[in-house]
Amino acid sequence: MTDYDEETVTIRRLPEEDLSVREVRISCPDATGLGVDIARMLLDFGLRIIRGDISTDGKWCFIIFKVCLSSGVPPRWQLLKSRLESICPSGTDTLQQLWRWRSMPKEQQAFLLQVAGYDRQGMLHSLSHALWESDATVFKAHVTTSPNGKVADMFWIYDNRGELPEHHRVLEVCDRVKGALGPDTDCTITPAPADSLAAGSTTSTALGRKACKDVTSTSNLRRIVGSKKGLNQGSSESLEGPKDIFPLRKPEVEVEVCVDNETSPAHTLLTLRCRDRKGLLYDLFRSLKDIDLRVAYGKVEVFEEGSCEVDLFVQDSEGARVGDQELLQELRERVRVAVALPVHINIRDVFDASCTELTVTAFIDSGGRGRPRVTFDVTQGLSAAGVGVFMADVYIESPEEVDACGWPETGGPTAQEMHRFLIHLPSGQPVSSERDKRAIYEVVKSHLMGTSLQQQQLAAAGAGSFEGVRGGGEPGSMESLHSTGSSVHDPQQQSLLRALSGKWKFG
Repeated sequence: MTDYDEETVTIRRLPEEDLSVREVRISCPDATGLGVDIARMLLDFGLRIIRGDISTDGKWCFIIFKVCLSSGVPPRWQLLKSRLESICPSGTDTLQQLWRWRSMPKEQQAFLLQVAGYDRQGMLHSLSHALWESDATVFKAHVTTSPNGKVADMFWIYDNRGELPEHHRVLEVCDRVKGALGPDTDCTITPAPADSLAAGSTTSTALGRKACKDVTSTSNLRRIVGSKKGLNQGSSESLEGPKDIFPLRKPEVEVEVCVDNETSPAHTLLTLRCRDRKGLLYDLFRSLKDIDLRVAYGKVEVFEEGSCEVDLFVQDSEGARVGDQELLQELRERVRVAVALPVHINIRDVFDASCTELTVTAFIDSGGRGRPRVTFDVTQGLSAAGVGVFMADVYIESPEEVDACGWPETGGPTAQEMHRFLIHLPSGQPVSSERDKRAIYEVVKSHLMGTSLQQQQLAAAGAGSFEGVRGGGEPGSMESLHSTGSSVHDPQQQSLLRALSGKWKFG
C-alpha cells in the first residue's frame, strides 16, 4: 500500500464518488504564490474545484482539493500528478537545497514553432490541443490563411519541461503537431529571435515568464493605495473591471466580498460568495498574489445549487493582518474585479466592415503568464459553432506608464494578454448581424467561463439569428427560429445552432 504522507502529490479516487471526481493532496514547503501555480495547473487540466482545504504555517503547506472533470475533458490524472510535482519543491530537500531552489533563476527560454499546411475546420483548436499535450505553452502567436487555403502559422512557445532544443524533444512536439494536423504538415522549432518577442503590435512587449512562487512582488496594498492617492489627489474612485459589450445582460457572476478582522488577531478573514465558474480560485489567488498577500488557511465549498463560498485567512508581507480601512476597501475591490469577469470579450467590425474581429483580453499573473486555456477555449467554442478563423494573433499588450520597477503606478501586472481572431461565417462572409455577434459571444463566453447556455438566454441572444441563410434542409434545428419566420438549413450553419441549443454543457 502506498504511503501518501511520503509523496509530495497524491491523487486518488474517493469511495462512492463518480469516476470523474478525485482528491488531490499536496504537501510541500510553502511559498507566497504557490496557490496561484497550483490553481493554474488545475484550471489548465480543465478541472473544477468543488471543495478545498488549505493550511500553512509559513514554512510548510498542506492542501487538499476535491476536483472533478469538466464535461468533455479526458482524464489525465498521472500527467497532472507529474506536472504538480514539477512546480512544488520536494519535501525531501535539505534546507540548503531548498534555499538554492528558491534562488535559482526560473525564467524560461522562448522558442519559435513554425507550422505550414492546409486549412481545415477546427485546425487552430487541434493545434492548441496538441501543444498542450506536448506540455508547451503558447504566449504569442500569428496565424494566417491565404486565399488558396494554405496556412503559415508562427507560435512563440515555452517548453514547460525545459528540454528544448534537444533533438528528441523537437521530434516529440513536431510529431504531435503532425498527428493533429496531418502528415503533410511542415513543422520546425528554433530558438525565438530576441527581436521577434515583442513584434506584432505597437504596444506589445516581451515579459520574463516565471512561476508565481518564484516572483518577489514589488507591489503591496499600502504602496498601491499611496500611489493612487498621489495620482488621483485623494479621489475615491474604485477599480473598473472589464465591461460587457452587451450592457443589457445581467452580470454573469454576482460577487459578494466581505472582510473581517474580528475573527483572528493575526489574520484578515476574506469571505467570497458567488456562483461557481471555471477558474474561480485561480483568479482569486492571482489577485491576492498581485498585492503580495499570503493565504495562511482557507476553505472552499461548492454547493449543489452551484453557489460557491470561499473563506481565506490572509496576511500581508510582514505577517500581519490588513488593518487600515482604505487597504481593506482596495482588497475588496480587487477581489471583486478579478472574480466578476476575468476576461473581456469584444466583437466588432473592422476594415470597413469587411471583416469581423473577436478579441479576448485576459489578465496576466505576477509571473508574466497569461490565463490558461484561453486560446483553447475560444477556438473550441468557435469550432463547435462552425465559425471559421482566417487570422489570429496572441500577444502581450503593455500600458504606456509604469514605474521604475516596471509596474503600473496603481499596482498589478504591467500588461494584459490579447487574443485577436478575424472570424467569418461558414459561408465565408463577415458576421454582420448584431444577433449573430451576440450568439457567438455567448458561445465563446460559455467556454471561457465554464457555464451552460440557458434556453431563456437564447431567446434574447440567439433566437432569430443568421438571417438570410439559404440552402438544403436538415431536421432538428432550433424550434424557436420558426416563430421568427426564419429557417436555417445550411448544414454549416447548423453546427452553430446546435452549439446554441441549450443542450451543451461547456467547460
